[in-house]
Amino acid sequence: MKLLLLSAALLLAQADAGISERRVRITVRAIAASNDARAPAGTDPKLQAIAPQLESFGEQFRFRSYRLLDMHTFDLDWKNAAEVELPGSRSLLVTPRQLDADGRIKVHLELLGEHPEHSRKLHTDYSIQRGGTILVGGIGVDPRDEKAGKLLIAITQEVEK
Repeated sequence: MKLLLLSAALLLAQADAGISERRVRITVRAIAASNDARAPAGTDPKLQAIAPQLESFGEQFRFRSYRLLDMHTFDLDWKNAAEVELPGSRSLLVTPRQLDADGRIKVHLELLGEHPEHSRKLHTDYSIQRGGTILVGGIGVDPRDEKAGKLLIAITQEVEK
């Protein structure tokens, strides 16, 4: 019985070690969302991969159009951050924290305000399902131009094998 428990514990430890050795692929998309009647309605074709999430988001927040501003994909080690420059002289730090048994990852997001002050606008953790996308945002794309729309940040994850 003790040998069986020891073997099970060893297998679990090896499984945990395997999970922690994996890297995580994270794609960050900066998106301009607008309600401006002068802007063309619809979703930028470059956002097709996350169109269902944008559609669901749009039902709640009623944006007319979504336009991709920038996109970066990172292959990150756990607890190592990537920095993304955002419109309006701002930046986002994305740090994968852990992989849960159900395949969800916890990511830490830190949105820094305009340079050079870099005031912290967001500092929190999110959970993202495997292959899932979360949308975070609501600040202006350009702090000096309200008509530029709202900045949405889409974070998509996929654990590498």
